[in-house]
Formats: sequence, structure tokens, C-alpha cells
Amino acid sequence: MKLVSRKSMFFYIMCAGILFMNSCAQTPPYEEAIKIIVTPHKLSVCSGSEDKVFVKLLDKQGGPLFGVEVKAVSTSPTVATITPGALTDATGKTTFTVKGISPGATTIVLSVAGQKATMEVIFIEH
Repeated sequence: MKLVSRKSMFFYIMCAGILFMNSCAQTPPYEEAIKIIVTPHKLSVCSGSEDKVFVKLLDKQGGPLFGVEVKAVSTSPTVATITPGALTDATGKTTFTVKGISPGATTIVLSVAGQKATMEVIFIEH
């Protein structure tokens, strides 16, 4: 019977650690209260310009929710688009990119586990 080498044992331990860390990502149940904090609340963009939107998720005790997917959509993608989704980091934060397309106004809807937050985007001319 062949024994496992030290390199193989290290590899197996590392794989187990990675699996364990990935299993720690939080998936809040639909009913759980999640606070969605969006910064800024209102954004002005120009044609072709890109701006950042910051989102932070907190659980009902005020603790950060890590590894949770936040989805984002623009109600009028002909005015501005937003990157569609991102996972929160260990501090409960994630970043989206909004890109100005054409004159008008749109609402960005950010959603997590059935809960939503919105922000207004206004396209401005140069």
C-alpha cells in the first residue's frame, strides 16, 4: 500500500480549506430583512462616461453580508446601463459601473433575495 506524499496531503488539505471557505458564503432566506445601502442615491452621467455605484448589504443585526449576489438593472437601458450583478465582499460591499448612453432619466433597481433598492440616473449633455 502506497502512502500519500506530503505534497499530495498539502494539496488535499488546501482543497478542503477552499471548499470550507466557499461554503461560508451567506445566502439569506427570502424572509430575512436585508438593508441595502446605495451610494450615491442620485447620479448624473454624460454620454460614454462611466461612474461607480457602491452597494452595502447588512443583515437585520447590522452585520455585513458577504458572498451575496446583488442584481442590478436599468429601467431604461437606452439612457444608461449598469453591470448586471456582483457578489459582496467580506465587508458586505460591492461596486457597479453605470455608463451613460443617451439623454433622459432612468432608475437603477438593485435587488437581493426579493428586496429592492433604487437610485435615479440622469443623463446630462457635455
